[in-house]
Amino acid sequence: MVSGFTKFKERFQGFENQYVIIGGTACDLIMENEELPFRATKDVDIVLIVESITAEFGRQFWEYVKEAGYEHLNKSTGNTQFYRFTSPKSKEYPYMIEIFSRNPDFVILEDDAVLTPLPIDDEISSLSAILLNEAYYELLKTGQLMVDGIPVLSPTCLIPFKAKAWLDLKKRKLNGEQVDSKNIKKHKNDVFRLAQLITANTRQVLSPEIAEDMKKFLSEIADETVDLKSLGIRGTDKKKMTDMLYQCYGLKDNT
Repeated sequence: MVSGFTKFKERFQGFENQYVIIGGTACDLIMENEELPFRATKDVDIVLIVESITAEFGRQFWEYVKEAGYEHLNKSTGNTQFYRFTSPKSKEYPYMIEIFSRNPDFVILEDDAVLTPLPIDDEISSLSAILLNEAYYELLKTGQLMVDGIPVLSPTCLIPFKAKAWLDLKKRKLNGEQVDSKNIKKHKNDVFRLAQLITANTRQVLSPEIAEDMKKFLSEIADETVDLKSLGIRGTDKKKMTDMLYQCYGLKDNT
C-alpha cells in the first residue's frame, strides 16, 4: 500500500461518493486485494466527482493538507497551485496528491485549458483540478468499485486510462517534449499487470472515443517489447493477453 494511505483513508471516511482513486494507487489496492504483486508507488491520483462534492469535503481536505504540512507551490513559477500537493512533513502521508476532475458546468474554459477551478464554498479555499476528458470522466463514474473501504476505478476501466496515458506520453516524447521514458514504460507495464485480472468472460463497454484509443494502444503495443517475466506474469504471453483485451472491450483486431 502507498505510504501514508491509511491516514488518507481515515480522514475521508464518509466521503466515498465524492472521489475516486485512479492511477498507480488504485492498481496497488486492487492487486494487493487479489494477492498479486505491484510496483512501488508514492503518489495518490484522486478524481473529484463535481456533481457530488460538498463544502464538508472541501473543509476536510484543507484540514488534511494543513495537518500533513503539504506544499502546494509550483516549483517552476513559485506560484501557489491548488491541484498538486507534495512533500508532507512525515511518511504518515502520501508523498504527493494530484487532483483531477471535469470542469463544472458553470465554469467556462478556453478550448486548450488543462486545469479547471473547482469552487466549493465561499468560506472555504477553492481547489483546482487537472482536466479529465469528458468521455473518461463518464467511464470513471460508471466504473467504480470499493476496495477495503476506498472507492477505486475498476480494472477494466483502469486499463483504458493507463493505455491513454501511454499514448499521450509517447506522443509528447515524439514531439520533442522532455518525457521520462520510465514513465511511458510504467503505464504500458501497468496495463499488462491489470490484464491478469481479465478472464475470457470479462466484458466492458467503451464509448466510441475510448474504444478508438484502446484500439490504437493495442495496435501500437504489438510492436513493443513487454517483459512479462519481470512483471511476475507467467503461463501466458503478450499476444494472448492482448487478444483477451480485444475481446473484453469488443474490439476488432485489424492486425
